[in-house]
Amino acid sequence: MCKKIVLIGAGGFGKEVAEIIADINCREKKYELIGFLDDGKQFCSESRINGYPWLGGSSWILGHKDQVVCTCTVGDAVAKAKLQRELMRQGVSFETIIAPSAGIASYCEIGRGCVFYWDVRISVNCRIGDGVLLNDGVALGHDVVIGDYTSIMPGTRISGSCTIGEEVNIGGAAFIIPGKKVGDHARIAAGSVVFSHVKSGTTVLGNPAKRMRELE
Repeated sequence: MCKKIVLIGAGGFGKEVAEIIADINCREKKYELIGFLDDGKQFCSESRINGYPWLGGSSWILGHKDQVVCTCTVGDAVAKAKLQRELMRQGVSFETIIAPSAGIASYCEIGRGCVFYWDVRISVNCRIGDGVLLNDGVALGHDVVIGDYTSIMPGTRISGSCTIGEEVNIGGAAFIIPGKKVGDHARIAAGSVVFSHVKSGTTVLGNPAKRMRELE
C-alpha cells in the first residue's frame, strides 16, 4: 500500500522533490503525493503547485499526522531545521525521499526527512543525519558523517572519513579532501577545494579554500 505524503515548502526545492516522487512511482507506486503545505501569504484555497493542491500552512500536518507522512522541502537550512525539529517533537513522521538512480552502499545510517537527488553516490559506512539534502551527483566517500539539516549542492565530492557538522551549506562542485572536519553552520562556496578543517560558523571560498570574513 502506498504512503500518503505531503511536502512542506512549495518553492523550487519542493517542486523538484515532487518530480523525484513521480520518478519513484514510475517504477513502483510507493507514494500518493496529496499536496503541498506552505506558510506563504501568496497561497489560497485555489492554489496549485505543478498540478498539486496547496493544502494549508505547515500546522495542517498536526491534524493529519496519523494519516500522512511528510518531507520538509524548505530551502533554507536553518528554517528547515527549526520547523522539522518542532514537528518531530509533536509526533509528525518524516519520510526520506531517495531518487531511483541514487546509489547507497552497505552499512550506512540515514536519518529522517532527508532528500537524495538523482545520481547521488554514497559509499560504505556513512552516517547521515535528519533533514539532509544531497543534490544531483553528490558523492560521499567511505565513513563520511553528515550532520542534521546540512545541504550539499550538485556535483560536490566529499572524500572518505570527512565529518560535516549540522546546518552546513556546501555549494555546487566543491571538493573536500579526505579526513577533514567542517564545523556546524559553516558555509563552503561553490567550486571551493577544501584542504584543511573549516571552523564552525565560518565561510570559505576558493582553491585552496580560505576564510572570507566579509561573507559571514
